[in-house]
Amino acid sequence: MNSRDVSQNPANLPPGTAACPICHATECAAWARGYDRLFERARGFFDLYRCAGCGCIFQHPMLDPSTMSELYPPQYWWSGNPRTGRAAERLLRRLETAYREFVLRDHVRFLKYCARRNGEGDKLLLDIGCGSGTFLHLAGLQGFVPHGMDTSARAVEVASKQYGYPVRHGAIGSPVWEDCRFDFITMFHVLEHLPDPAQGLQYAADLLKPAGTLILQVPNVRSIQARLFGKRWYGLDVPRHTINYSPGALGLLLRESGLDFRLVPRFSLRDNPASIASSLLPWLDPIGRKGRKPELSPILSGAAEIAYLGAFLLALPPAFVESALGCGGTIWAYARRSRGRA
Repeated sequence: MNSRDVSQNPANLPPGTAACPICHATECAAWARGYDRLFERARGFFDLYRCAGCGCIFQHPMLDPSTMSELYPPQYWWSGNPRTGRAAERLLRRLETAYREFVLRDHVRFLKYCARRNGEGDKLLLDIGCGSGTFLHLAGLQGFVPHGMDTSARAVEVASKQYGYPVRHGAIGSPVWEDCRFDFITMFHVLEHLPDPAQGLQYAADLLKPAGTLILQVPNVRSIQARLFGKRWYGLDVPRHTINYSPGALGLLLRESGLDFRLVPRFSLRDNPASIASSLLPWLDPIGRKGRKPELSPILSGAAEIAYLGAFLLALPPAFVESALGCGGTIWAYARRSRGRA
């Protein structure tokens, strides 16, 4: 599929003309102009503004939602099926599967931490934006009862066939799970893709049981790596990330959505080192490579995987240090509906 120009020819708008989508302040200054470094599916540049009030960084103007689906290549939703393709491709997918399961166990540990805070009880889990279902699979092994949803019909098909869990096709606002209520809902790296994140939180909260827990993770624009890389930071992922959060912005959004919450300064094994590695070497990023054309041969792809793994390992120490200092590359949070909320 050829790239399309969906940037709507952004103009050089003067500071103060863009209203913050989180705190609605008008003290927002033009911060940078970004482009699609990862997939090269959207031509042109996209204007990013920083809010002086809550510190979030957001695109202005926002893209038309009808064009957003074109910005995600089919390979954006990873599939680790090792039973198809040539022997080298099957081996490579097995290694990718082992790696992804290893780093996603860290997400399951956070889920279990939240479950312990809930006390003994049911463990019905809904993962919004479940992709191909690896996290659901690992959570299921730990006693949770997995359910999923995703906007990608292909991801839903892969998750359903590969793991057999109930996964439904739908976007935020769709009634695909209106017949169920869940003890835990996870939204890992979902909010930054939503032009209206308050709607996304309302949707998730309405699917929770009265004592249910919503678990969130987003990139942190106040992290050391974000400040170091600036507009080249992988966590911005222009133009797919419409709003990029500071801890203050995420806290304000949760509070105004009627949620009691706690932000957790926590290292993410999957995301924090990878964000540093992909900021330095975006052409080696595994998802980015698979989303661009032409694809590499299995031998070159394997060499790129090894090179990226080396960059990931080198990024581990600085990523761990920044998290220990409370300025990690991601923000974790868990939340419940406030008392008195219907």
